[in-house]
Amino acid sequence: MTRVVAIGECMVELRVRPDGAYDRAFAGDAYNTAVQLKRCAPCVRVQFATVTGDDGLSVDMRRAWRADGIDDRLSPFIPGLLPGLYAIDTDAAGERRFSYWRGQSAARRWLTELDSERLAGADLLFLTGVSLAILPPDERSRALAFIDRLEARALAFDPNIRPALWESEAAMRETIEGAMARAAILLPSADDLERLWGAGTPAEHLRRCRSLGAREVALTLGAEGCLVAEAGGDAVRLDAPAATVVDTSGAGDAFDGAYLAARVSGASAADAARAGLALAARVVSLAGALPREPA
Repeated sequence: MTRVVAIGECMVELRVRPDGAYDRAFAGDAYNTAVQLKRCAPCVRVQFATVTGDDGLSVDMRRAWRADGIDDRLSPFIPGLLPGLYAIDTDAAGERRFSYWRGQSAARRWLTELDSERLAGADLLFLTGVSLAILPPDERSRALAFIDRLEARALAFDPNIRPALWESEAAMRETIEGAMARAAILLPSADDLERLWGAGTPAEHLRRCRSLGAREVALTLGAEGCLVAEAGGDAVRLDAPAATVVDTSGAGDAFDGAYLAARVSGASAADAARAGLALAARVVSLAGALPREPA
């Protein structure tokens, strides 16, 4: 069975309802991608690697993982720790506004608590810029060495740049480019690369991604679709399906999950990108980072 390991953070999500009360869920970029991958490829074994506490919210969080088919056995419990939390609401155009409480998040300890022997040898390892940004600054270079030791058949990396999580642009660029240089599959957005390198055309950004060593790049362009290129091949530009935008939460994670599910199932990069764009279009038409299709 194909084995995928995603390393990162899952948080408690509080979403404002029209009546002012909050709905609770659990989400985070690497976790969302893991769930979407599992939904798209049920036969793949998907494991999520993080750290949680043993409080009631963390227990409920793990119960939600298992309900979504995600294997939690790589994620240790550390008594006394707590999960991160964020509140989210959306404006009339579906754009998100976030408030975060993650300073004491148990997931920030993933590097020191995860067992490299148990993580080693996955068919695909998935990591994001947020997975690295939440670590203490002095641990990030060690995190890249840790990833090397896992000897996955392939690393997929989504830069998912959140400047507020980094203490400086220099630290952000050094760490993100270090991860990009290790990745077989890069899954950046145009916004990510503009934050990292400044303005440029999609073709220019694609060339720079390839210059770092990535064999495969799927560069998402928001409502403009995607530019995708396999190793040694020409880039293919794909249009995004039309979508009625209710909530943009989780759109990039949905793209990543569907894309990787298709790739590990044998699809071409172009067909995987089409699957990613289609799922992202469905996700933005519903509320929440991990919506289910209405019954």
